Amino acid sequence: MKEILTSLRFFILVFGLLQASLLAGQDIHFSQFSNSPLNLNPGLAGVFGGDMRFVGNYRSQWRSVPVPYTTFSGSVENKIYFTKGKYDRFLTGSLFLNYDRQGSLHLTSMQIGIPIALTLPTGKNKFLTLGATPAFGQRAFDQSKINFGNQWDGCAFDAGINPNEDLLLQNTSLKYFDLSAGLNFRMQGGTKRNRLDLGAAMHHINRPYHDFWSSTLADPGNVRLYNKLSVYGIGLIQLASNYDLMVQASYQKQGGYREIVYGGGIRFHLNQKPYKELSLQIGADYRSRYQDALIPHVEVLYKTWTLGVTYDVNFWSDVNLVTNRRGGPEVSLIYRLYKIKPLPTFKSCPII
Repeated sequence: MKEILTSLRFFILVFGLLQASLLAGQDIHFSQFSNSPLNLNPGLAGVFGGDMRFVGNYRSQWRSVPVPYTTFSGSVENKIYFTKGKYDRFLTGSLFLNYDRQGSLHLTSMQIGIPIALTLPTGKNKFLTLGATPAFGQRAFDQSKINFGNQWDGCAFDAGINPNEDLLLQNTSLKYFDLSAGLNFRMQGGTKRNRLDLGAAMHHINRPYHDFWSSTLADPGNVRLYNKLSVYGIGLIQLASNYDLMVQASYQKQGGYREIVYGGGIRFHLNQKPYKELSLQIGADYRSRYQDALIPHVEVLYKTWTLGVTYDVNFWSDVNLVTNRRGGPEVSLIYRLYKIKPLPTFKSCPII
């Protein structure tokens, strides 16, 4: 408990120092970053109680602008243990799909990744996980939806008017290979529900090309995706027999862009009977991307299911003049599966 509290104080200090000069990130992101583990860090693959985990995330925002953003992510993880009957070291094989559509040009991004992670114990109730994600992606947009000012005839918009613009587009779709890697360190209490995850990941290690305007079809162009650094801390502290304190923080840097999200909540354990567990978590996070968003959240945890709901509310910047203080809803759904094991070792997975 003392180690976890000391680490939490250190992490809160680090995130406080990182709060200066914060702007927007470039990649898809979820406000519920802890409920989208494989997008946060490949090193989080397998860091859960159980043998398999299914995760789904959906986000919709800025439909009132109107340049709507719609994002979906789904993943599945499966642990492969090194030794029969021992569950403290294992490989995790995973598969995820990300889909994102942005704005009036229907700029779409699709990624299919295969996260692979290795988890090893480093001490009593301490685990280190190293993971990597090779992924294949595609980006495309609808050129027919591009409009120009000179297509306004003085009374109405006429798409048939020649815009007299040369976009130098060789294609409207590109494919690329992407590579990310990261590590996660898990500490957890032996008898209490205390736990802490600290981790970092580097995304787009190979900096894939993202250029629609290359000079020739054989030339990949000069536009490359920036590396993205993700650093985070996610902690749970048992305060009493029936409620816990949850705290979390995430810092992401990509090129000249920054984002930080931090906050917490209280988790109430309404039913602690085995196989009937029911908890309710209520809290809020603050996002400093534009100094703009408060993110209230509610989570329901029933048996091995977790349902999370958030709604971004823009408050403190000029963004709210455009969005009318509306950000967007986000929903996450997680299911953990325990495979049937020999009776003496049932429920022996050391990670909670």
